[in-house]
Amino acid sequence: MEETITQQAIRLKKEKVIKGISCPSCNGELDLAEGVRTLNCKFCGTLLVTKDTSGSMRFYVPRKLKRDEAINKAYNWLGSGLSKAKGLRANSKVTEAYLAYIPYWRVSADAVGWIFGQEKKTRTSGNSTQTYYEDVERRIMTSFDRTYAACEVSELGVKHVNLTGDEILPVNTDTLQSDGMLFNVISSEKEAFENALESFKAESRATAKVDRISFEHIDLIRKCISIVYYPLWVIRYSYKNRVYQVVVDGEDGTICYGKAPGNNLYRAVVGIIGMGFGMFLTTLFGAFMAAKSSAKFSFAVFIISFIVGIVLIRWAYKKFRYGGEIEEGTGIGKDEKSVTLSQTMSSGTTGEMAHMAKNIAASAVVGAVLGSIFNSD
Repeated sequence: MEETITQQAIRLKKEKVIKGISCPSCNGELDLAEGVRTLNCKFCGTLLVTKDTSGSMRFYVPRKLKRDEAINKAYNWLGSGLSKAKGLRANSKVTEAYLAYIPYWRVSADAVGWIFGQEKKTRTSGNSTQTYYEDVERRIMTSFDRTYAACEVSELGVKHVNLTGDEILPVNTDTLQSDGMLFNVISSEKEAFENALESFKAESRATAKVDRISFEHIDLIRKCISIVYYPLWVIRYSYKNRVYQVVVDGEDGTICYGKAPGNNLYRAVVGIIGMGFGMFLTTLFGAFMAAKSSAKFSFAVFIISFIVGIVLIRWAYKKFRYGGEIEEGTGIGKDEKSVTLSQTMSSGTTGEMAHMAKNIAASAVVGAVLGSIFNSD
């Protein structure tokens, strides 16, 4: 028995079939059900891949973590570590917990090419150290697979997610909306793609470790961009009349972003001891010069202790300066493992760098004074 027009309309509405799409091969009119990503043309048999209006394919990672499990993960994080406020877990109360599917641009590419130039090296001749450059050629073969937020995530704090080993399925809007909040894509695909590819080239160039580049040729092949909706449990809790937030990975249960009040006693102790010991290490020059050892050995030991001292001072200062509130998580910051000095200065840490410069200058002055005292004897 043939379907009536009314029955066909009801069936098409229920299945949410999109009509009026033409096959690019034979121009035949096709009916496309929502959620279908690949199909064969019923007229010419051509295999077709569907894309959304922005041109990028959309996927999602299925949620595995339940609400109660996510809350337990958040409580476990609140009770871990000495840097968080004492009794934080026991005195915190969850006020809100909801699931959100956040869109991320997933950009992948392979970088291949060559870089020719010179590498900076040093050599010791007698009591002097000479700097010279050696001709090198480096081959570039690196694969990239990164994620970047496709919507405003400043409130969530999760700038990127880890898709390694995750199950990735074609997106179904109804499924995601019935499971949690679905955020829309608001950033430009073109801009995200171009910025990611430029970042890949820059990182490939940096890994070559060529100080003076005379020639380079880097190609990005197998470039691909898509949207991946990722499940995140957003958990808000109150502590001493203040509200904080923890974002739990809905796939593997890790803490993507967590904010908590700090332990003031811990930050004070670490700041004082760390700064004091760091200053001590940076002022050992006079003591080594007074010792009856070779000048070369004394200078080498001082350089090592000075570097360790500066690192310790910087670590202790950051613990004290920013220890009032703790921010941790796998989704914080950039994917790149290293940050250049220019990037650090442009990100708003100029004051911190100036403070560190003052510490270094003070250390040098104190070291010089101690050296003069020891040598006067």
